[in-house]
Amino acid sequence: MEIIDVWEANLLEQLESIAVLRRCFPIVAMDTEFSGFLHSTPRHAAEERRYRDLKYNVDNLCMIQLGIALFDDAGNHPGMAWQINFSDFDPDVDPCSPASIDLLTNSGIDVQRNRREGISSVRYAALLREKLFDHHGGAFVTFHGSYDVGYLMKLLAGGRPLPETSGEFIMAASGIFNGRLYDVKYMARFCPGLLGGEVGLMKLASMLNVEAVGVAHQAGFDSLVTGLTFQEMHKRWAVMGDRDSMILYGLESVCHESKRASSLGPLRRPWTLPAGRFLIAPPMVRPPLAFPSPYFGGGGAGHGHVHLLPPATPLIGRTDMIYSLQNDNTGTGKSVWKRNRREPSDTRRRRRQQRDRAMAGAAAAAKVWRRESQRWAHRRRRNHEAPRC
Repeated sequence: MEIIDVWEANLLEQLESIAVLRRCFPIVAMDTEFSGFLHSTPRHAAEERRYRDLKYNVDNLCMIQLGIALFDDAGNHPGMAWQINFSDFDPDVDPCSPASIDLLTNSGIDVQRNRREGISSVRYAALLREKLFDHHGGAFVTFHGSYDVGYLMKLLAGGRPLPETSGEFIMAASGIFNGRLYDVKYMARFCPGLLGGEVGLMKLASMLNVEAVGVAHQAGFDSLVTGLTFQEMHKRWAVMGDRDSMILYGLESVCHESKRASSLGPLRRPWTLPAGRFLIAPPMVRPPLAFPSPYFGGGGAGHGHVHLLPPATPLIGRTDMIYSLQNDNTGTGKSVWKRNRREPSDTRRRRRQQRDRAMAGAAAAAKVWRRESQRWAHRRRRNHEAPRC
């Protein structure tokens, strides 16, 4: 298995390769490497404390690598994995955990080269979303993935802070991953012989006899091991079901609550993004349309309304409300979610009847026109063929 390093020089080529291969390998295993922890979370901390520390760390630190490995439903892979190197982290200026940076350096990651040749997450946020996350019908796999999801959310939002509450965080994650994200560490809790999942990734892979060649704590290799471990668990215990989707280890209660809320009624207002970028929608019941982006000819300052796909509400429950992200036209550059009420049913029925009558009238007029045209053509042909005296 080849691990391909992705830098700014080969970014477009490699992202295009990933997009093409995803048609045959729809399962995406992911891993992130970042600059450590500023707030440490106790092992048995409450979920509110876990998310508070997660938000503080992600908002103030930088992602260094993103690993991608592709698989199909049978466990096959294309023979390669990717690790995308980011240039955002400056070891001379940005806060970090020195022990984490030493671990990454000893694992072969050159943070100075990342700074020189890596990818700006803000500059390429829209491109990364288009190539990596706008393909529907697949699934995403991570291991102890709350931080992976947090850094991906920050990446796709152009560096914007995470949502204030854990519920909004899970709602936004459901939109990014289309409700099909699986956390291997959480799922291992229900598989016999895996010690309840309370082990690290490499130990779990060893217990399942998963073999891979590479260097641990590099995002490409760790994403590969995550995907192989997930496939082995799926072969043995068929773990890829609705019960396990969108449940992140350490945030289980809020994930279950979010899933129950999305199945019983309309979702709360989703986490907003700056106008002109893109929408991280709530869980979808249909594929979203392409998002507007200043990098791909849409959105941006001064473009008026930013038309985005309204969040799809569940099939059961109220469906009379939709939301659209609009500029507030106050000159502050902020965006607001404006609630738009659909027309009453009698108004829609009247409009539909008017449209039907108009279409029927147009069809009748076309029929008369065709009949008169045939009549005049017959008269001209008869006059032309009549003998002259």
